[in-house]
Amino acid sequence: MRKILFFTTEYLKQLKKKRATLLLLFLFPLILIGLLVGLVAGLIIPAEDSPIRVALVDEDQTKESMLISTLLTETANGQNTIEIFPASASDAKQLIEKDEISTFFALPKNFTDDLYEGESVTIPITGNPSRPIDSFITKQLVDSLARYIAAAQANILVINDYAKETPMSRDERMEMMFEQFVDFTLYTLGKDKLMDEEVLKNTATSSPIDYFVLSGWFIVISIWLLSFYIVLADVESKSMAIRMKLFGVTIGQRVAGRLLVSLFVSSLLAGITFFLLIKILEVEFYAVDMMRFGLFTLLYAFILLCGIALIDAWLPSKKIVLFLQCIFVFIFVLVSGALIPTLYFPQVFQGLIPYSFSTIALGWMMDLVLEGRNYTNYTSLAIYSLVAIIALWLSLGLKERWSR
Repeated sequence: MRKILFFTTEYLKQLKKKRATLLLLFLFPLILIGLLVGLVAGLIIPAEDSPIRVALVDEDQTKESMLISTLLTETANGQNTIEIFPASASDAKQLIEKDEISTFFALPKNFTDDLYEGESVTIPITGNPSRPIDSFITKQLVDSLARYIAAAQANILVINDYAKETPMSRDERMEMMFEQFVDFTLYTLGKDKLMDEEVLKNTATSSPIDYFVLSGWFIVISIWLLSFYIVLADVESKSMAIRMKLFGVTIGQRVAGRLLVSLFVSSLLAGITFFLLIKILEVEFYAVDMMRFGLFTLLYAFILLCGIALIDAWLPSKKIVLFLQCIFVFIFVLVSGALIPTLYFPQVFQGLIPYSFSTIALGWMMDLVLEGRNYTNYTSLAIYSLVAIIALWLSLGLKERWSR
């Protein structure tokens, strides 16, 4: 520990001598990321007067299907993000070919019969290849609709089973089932529950300025962590390396010093800029919120630095190490959703993205700042931190043995 503290002090003295470099490291990421995030935000944020247009094809043409079509259309008319209108299958296909709509979905034939008989109901969706993001958002809406239909089907089937044991005629039973269907549909769709909860829970479009300002801050601290670690790189001759070994200095002790200094300086700058950020955004943030947010920032920074140090430990070429470290940081910043929201990624990667430590960290940061979340869960990042430090410790130990 004494040697680690010695190298930590020496690295801090080294930073003091590089004041011009420190100023450049502080300002350059802010300017670069500000321009980049502004460009991405302008491309991603949709115009308020151009909602997502979706066609609804009713192939069943029963009272139940027409009721759902009407309620969905009327509910969507009260939104400024999505527009649903009835159309035939041929018209919907032509509109997609002309790129006038994003998606169309259909209530298939025998929709009502399958609903009442307990058969699985499938709602086909046809997306516009040129608008994959809009199609994905519509899929979320249809998935929500399918869940409500499944719940309605379960209730109706229970009532139908009990009604069959009574002397009630089939017509009377079907009329009662229709009334139950109407009641349940009005309850779920008529109160705007479907649209309000499921259509566009996308902070990048609902709070674009706050989202991209916080994303820009997240990218900047990632660049600071990498930059400070690189600036503190040891440039030593073979004779100096031999002297270090003779004095009992290990590679791990020097890496630990670099990690501590990089983490301390980057966290200090991050804390100052974040405090200014919440003042600019006028976010109501209390001391306990700052503690929660700061802990997520430290865990993320520690895991990222361990990954950077692991690359440095395993590869001998400094140029290759620098290149891979930059790629490593870029990939995890991109996957986090800071540069491009994760909603806009291909569907293939949607199941894997939530397992990234950067995605978890930024997600909780967004919840704390933009959603006013008053609880947190550090389990995932704590496990990642433990795995990272063990992997780094083992790697440095092996490298130390091989160098002997």
